Amino acid sequence: MRRFLYRNLEGNRLLVGVAVALTLAQVFADLLTAFPLKWILDKVVNHQDPTLPMGNGLVSVFDQLGSRDGLQPGEQHTQLGVILFASTTFIALGLLTALLSYGQLFIATFVGQNLSAKIRTGLFGHLQRLPLAWHSRHRVGDLVQRLTSNVADIEKLVTDGLVDLLAGILTLTGIFAIMLSFNWQFTLLSMVVVPGLFFVVVSYTRNIKAATKRAAKIGGQVGDVATEDLTAITEVKAFTLEEREARHFGGLVRSQRQAGLRAGSLQAEFTPLVLVVVAISNVTVIGVGSFVATGHTFSLGPFTIAANSLTIGTLTVYLAYLKQLYQPMRNLSKLMNVASSAGSGAERIEQVLAEPTEVVDDVVGYTGPRRLHGDITFSDVAFGYREGQPVLTGVNLRVAAGKRVALVGLSGSGKTTMAKLIPRFYDVWSGEVRIDGLDTRSYPLAVLRDNVSLVLQDSVLFEGTIRDNIAIGRPDASDAEIVAAARQAHIHDTIAAMPDGYDSPVREGGKNFSGGQRQRLAIARAILRDSPILILDEPTANLDVEAESEVMHAIDTLIVGRTVLMISHRLSTLGHVDEIVVLQDGRIAERGTYAELKRSGGIFARLLAEQHRYNADVAEAAVSETTGDSDATALMPMPSNVTALGNGHRRGAAS
Repeated sequence: MRRFLYRNLEGNRLLVGVAVALTLAQVFADLLTAFPLKWILDKVVNHQDPTLPMGNGLVSVFDQLGSRDGLQPGEQHTQLGVILFASTTFIALGLLTALLSYGQLFIATFVGQNLSAKIRTGLFGHLQRLPLAWHSRHRVGDLVQRLTSNVADIEKLVTDGLVDLLAGILTLTGIFAIMLSFNWQFTLLSMVVVPGLFFVVVSYTRNIKAATKRAAKIGGQVGDVATEDLTAITEVKAFTLEEREARHFGGLVRSQRQAGLRAGSLQAEFTPLVLVVVAISNVTVIGVGSFVATGHTFSLGPFTIAANSLTIGTLTVYLAYLKQLYQPMRNLSKLMNVASSAGSGAERIEQVLAEPTEVVDDVVGYTGPRRLHGDITFSDVAFGYREGQPVLTGVNLRVAAGKRVALVGLSGSGKTTMAKLIPRFYDVWSGEVRIDGLDTRSYPLAVLRDNVSLVLQDSVLFEGTIRDNIAIGRPDASDAEIVAAARQAHIHDTIAAMPDGYDSPVREGGKNFSGGQRQRLAIARAILRDSPILILDEPTANLDVEAESEVMHAIDTLIVGRTVLMISHRLSTLGHVDEIVVLQDGRIAERGTYAELKRSGGIFARLLAEQHRYNADVAEAAVSETTGDSDATALMPMPSNVTALGNGHRRGAAS
C-alpha cells in the first residue's frame, strides 16, 4: 500500500509534506488550549504566576489593567492581567487551530481528489486497452466497482485517514508526554482505564462496521431484486409470480431490517459504555487529584503521590486531556477499517494494472499502406476461448477483395468467432489470418481496425447527439458527409423530422430510438467510416418486417465495393451473396452459392428446410400436394394450432 500511494502521489508529495507540517502545528496548538485555564485557576486559587519563559513581558502588558492589591509576596502579575492574557491566548490558539485545520483539510482534500482522478483515469484507460479475451473473463459490475468504490476507499484514506492517523498518534503522544512532565505517578493512575477504553472503542467500532456493511450488502440485494422484478413486470404477471416475488422481496427486507437493528443496537450500547468508562476515569482523577491538591498524600501499596504535588490548575489540565483521549482512539480504530478497505482496493486495482494491454501501434517501423484492399485469408486457423476447448479447427477460407461471403451454421459453430479474429479481438492459436497477403499480426492494431467496420445484432449508440454517433468513426467528417451517410442509410428523413435534427440527443444505449433506427444509424456510421472490410453480425435479427426491410435497403448501399462477411440465421436472405460457408463444430462443412447448396441436399439444405417447416405457404403447398387439389386449403381449413405456428414463424423471422 505504501509503494502504491508513493507512486501515485507523484506531483503531490510536497503538498502531503505541507499537510503533515500543518497537522503537527495544529496538534501542538490543540494541546496548548488547556493551559490558559490552568494559568487562571493557579493564579486565583494558588496565587501562582504562569510559568512562561518568554511570556512574562506579554503578561505585564495586561497587568496595567488590573490591581496589585492582595498580591502575596513573590507574585509578579495581577489576577486581571493573567485572566486577560489567558483569555487572549485561548482566542489566539482557537483562531490558529481553525486556520491550520482549514489548511490541512483543504490540502488533504485537494491531494485526495487529484489521487482519485489520476488512479481512476489511469485504470479506465488501462481497461480500455485490455484485450477482449481478458474482459470476457471478468464481470462488468466487478470492474465498475474497482473504478468507483475501490478508488473511493483509497481517496478516503488520503483525505481523512492520513491526517487523522497522524493527528491521533501525535495527540496521544503529546498528551502523555505533557502529563508525565507534571506528575508521572498521577499520570499512571489517571491512565489506568485507558486500556479498557481502547478495547471498547476498537471492538465496538469493528462490530458496528461489520453490521453496517452487512446491512448495506443486503440493501444492495433489495435494490437488485426490486430492479429485476420491476423490469420484468410483464413476465411476473404472465406467470402469476406476484406472491412468490413478494415473499422473496419481503425476506430480504426483513434481513435488512435485522442487520440495521443490529448496527443501531451496537451504536446505542457503544456511546453509553464509553461514557461510563470516561466517568470512572474522571472520578478517579477528580477524587485522587483533589485529595492530593488539598494537602494529602495518596498511597496505594508502594504507589505514592505526595501531598501538594498537584494544583487545581494542573488537575484541570488532566481532566481536559483525558477528555481529548477518546476521539483520537476512536479515529485510530476507524482508521483500521479505512486502511484495510484501501489496502484491499489498491490490491484489486494493481491486479488490473498488471495485466498486459493491447498495443495499438504494436508493429515497430511499419511503413505499409494505411488503407487495405480487403482480401481476407484464413489459413489452417485453430482457436478457442479456453485452453483445450477449440472453437475453430483447421479453418481454410479465402474471401477475395470486394466479395460477399455469408457464414451460417448452428449456434456455437464458430461464425462470430471467425469474424472476431479479423480485427484481432483475439489472436489465433495456430495458423494465420491474412489480409492482402500479410498476417494480421504484422499490421499495427490501429491500422488493422481502421480498415474494418462492424454492424452488430444490437448496435450500441452512445450518449450525445445523432451527429456525434454517426461521426464516431470519423470525428473530422463535415456536416455534408454526415448527412450524405444518413441518406444512404435511409435514416435522414427520420432525423430531419426530429425537433433538433442531427443535434437530437441520444440517451444511454440509444433507448429513445427503435431497433430499426439504431441499426440504420449504425449503418450510417459504417458508411461514413468507409472501411474496405465490413462485418455484418445478424444486423436484422431483432427487427420487425418493416424495420428489416428498411435496414436491408441500407445494407444494400453499404456493401457496395467492400469485402463483406455476413453472419445470418435468416438463410432465405442470403441469395445476394457470392458464397455461403457452412460451419459445423468449428470446421467448414460446405461452401457454395445459395442455389448450389440448396440443390445439394446437405447441411444448408436441411437447415433451410427446417426454417421453412412451419411456414404457412409451405404447409399449404404440402396439403395441396397430398390431396391433389390446388383448392384443398379452401375446402379443408388448416388447424388453428398450425396456423398459429405459421404466423408465429413469420413474426419470429422478422423480429
